[in-house]
Amino acid sequence: VETTAAKEMAYAMTDAQEWKNVTWVVGEAGCGKTTAARLYEREHSGAYYILCSEDMKRSDFIRDIAKKIGLRTDGMTIRDMLDAIIGALIQTENPVLLFDEADKLTERVFHYFIDLYNRLEDKCGIVFFSTSYIKRRMKMGLRYDKKGYNEIHSRIGRKFFELEQTSPNDVYAICVANGLTDRKKIAEVVKDAEQYDFDLRRVKKGVHRVKQMDA
Repeated sequence: VETTAAKEMAYAMTDAQEWKNVTWVVGEAGCGKTTAARLYEREHSGAYYILCSEDMKRSDFIRDIAKKIGLRTDGMTIRDMLDAIIGALIQTENPVLLFDEADKLTERVFHYFIDLYNRLEDKCGIVFFSTSYIKRRMKMGLRYDKKGYNEIHSRIGRKFFELEQTSPNDVYAICVANGLTDRKKIAEVVKDAEQYDFDLRRVKKGVHRVKQMDA
């Protein structure tokens, strides 16, 4: 279902891919960021989805990007891999890199965003997805003048792209799309989801529970 947040994410990714923009999308856990990003990758040539994690080292980060765009990295140094990635992306028509959970990366890996941007500016779109934790991290980095934060903040236009919260109407649409027709049962799913800030993972469980009860 195209929730409000999903439409906003699609806009951000399309804009980045078409105009080579850099955007940092912020939305709470369970709003559908990962689903939307993976779906966009499947449906758009030149879009590459990379899932970030806390235990990623610089070599892991660069190797994951290389692997995603189809490059062999056997025997290559980090610098060689980065050069190969830049070369491949520059030759790709309308490329866009989609970094999910980017706020989880360590400081050393975080700094690679700057190098990527500097070498891909106006050549490749970049979209970061994360929870609102990145706003606090960025604020603290800027306050204490931590290396790289001012550069990254500048490159995303000094503003985050904040998603609208999932609404009762979004939950209703999801219920209908998944075969629920009884308005009372749909209302139960909506009411349950509301207690958990309309987390779509909770909605999924709610729909599953109702369908199992009917079965």
